[in-house]
Amino acid sequence: MKKVKLIDSSISKLMNHITCEIYTKQTLVSLFRCLVETILESGNNSVILIKMKDTKDFQGLLNRLKYSESNVYSYSEIGESDNFTRIEVNDSYLLNDEFLVIIADRFSSCLFWEETKTGIYQGFCSLNPDDTNKIFEHLQLISNNKNLEKDLSELKQDRRSNEKFTTILRKFTESFENQQMDLICADTELKELQKKVNQSEKFTSIGQLCSTIAHEIRNPLGMINLYAKIISKNADEVKSTAISKSLKGAASTITSAITNLEDLLTQLSNFSKPLTITKTFDDLNVAVNDVVNLVKPAFDEKLVNLSIVNKFNNKIKIDFDRPKISQALLNIIKNALEISKQGDMVELFITLKDEKTVSILVKDQGTGIALKDRAKLFTPFFTTKKEGTGLGLARSKKIIEAHGGNLNLISTDESGTTFELTLQI
Repeated sequence: MKKVKLIDSSISKLMNHITCEIYTKQTLVSLFRCLVETILESGNNSVILIKMKDTKDFQGLLNRLKYSESNVYSYSEIGESDNFTRIEVNDSYLLNDEFLVIIADRFSSCLFWEETKTGIYQGFCSLNPDDTNKIFEHLQLISNNKNLEKDLSELKQDRRSNEKFTTILRKFTESFENQQMDLICADTELKELQKKVNQSEKFTSIGQLCSTIAHEIRNPLGMINLYAKIISKNADEVKSTAISKSLKGAASTITSAITNLEDLLTQLSNFSKPLTITKTFDDLNVAVNDVVNLVKPAFDEKLVNLSIVNKFNNKIKIDFDRPKISQALLNIIKNALEISKQGDMVELFITLKDEKTVSILVKDQGTGIALKDRAKLFTPFFTTKKEGTGLGLARSKKIIEAHGGNLNLISTDESGTTFELTLQI
């Protein structure tokens, strides 16, 4: 029967009856090692076909093949060894394909893989002789090699037990891959925890500095405030009305500036103090409504709409520090108001994210947050406002995380910004 070439086909398409798995590099190298070691230790006559882009992780095994009795054929652009027979493959559809095919007297296997954009690999491993022969025939149709055909014809192939190993191999691979994924997840969690520890240490250092600065500034500030009051009191005794009025205006300006500085120092002091959470079993809905009622007059004055979309019919009873959660939510809503213009809408969505988490979304219709500012959004003292302190969002995040929840920027563009506050039920 005449063989017909499968035109424009990669091996993954050729073997579409096999479901591709996701492999890490460690799993791939381990499978490669198992197959090569098996054939080397068996001592059977074998033909081995190899194609790979990067030989670095496989070099030890390739060196072993160099001194084995196996006939090795390389389809790679880079030669693994002078001892391997090089076969040119001018087929663009095989460009990303990498494989190891072993054909021996009583053993055959094929390992195929293709690297994805994320750096992991998708592929399959089979000990089914039909799969091995199908790949071999496809490669020969693309680029026929008479020596390879001759070497293969000399093998006394006995496949009676071969198929039984495929199921065992796949179970092993799945188990090994799950372990690799568990290790990757654990490593990611450890890095995230380390990041939080580093951030906590950084905030502690900042807090100590804030406390020192606040203490050192308050004393001279008190003296300035005292002398401003003396100037204002004695201004009436100045004969010149114009000078008296000027002195009182100057004293008033000084007093106003001192009040602003005192507010800033209070914020610095509050941020620097260790956060103490006192939880009570309370209704979150009531707390949110109280915050909304508190800021509603400011929204009305600016002609900005404020609404709550509550998907709960019943009360949301959870353990939380009501004053502090109210403070955190107030900071987020005030930021939304400041970025809004007349006629805009600020919406609050209260939903159940999952069985153990309640979510509060705060969505505005402002101009969005610049890309260069997003990474620094929750950093203490970072602000894009002319008169901002950069402590509002940092303080809010600190409060939410102290409750075991999260405060995150969900989305932002020219049509608006959405923050999400989550708490554990």
